[in-house]
Amino acid sequence: MLKKITKFTKVTQTQTDSAINYLETATNKMQTKLETFIAPTRQSILKRFPIMFSLLATFGVTTTFLGFEKLVARIPFLEAHPVVMLIVGISILATTGTLYKKLK
Repeated sequence: MLKKITKFTKVTQTQTDSAINYLETATNKMQTKLETFIAPTRQSILKRFPIMFSLLATFGVTTTFLGFEKLVARIPFLEAHPVVMLIVGISILATTGTLYKKLK
């Protein structure tokens, strides 16, 4: 796509690279400014309403697990053979735990 654009507009690769670098730098600066502006507000809201945030986090985790449970229940083989589901789940946890240790 970039080659098509440069073909029609006669823009050199150097000009394209400098434009991309300029946009990336501007985006990073704006992100940093926005983060420094919002971070204190985020912290003060979290400190003022800790119960609300803990309830929201609990609700999010609970609905995620319930939704996943209902998706797995739609698979007839796993619903009929819970032992297989248990073995697959433990295998996945063991594998991801091993991968996590290796990546750490």
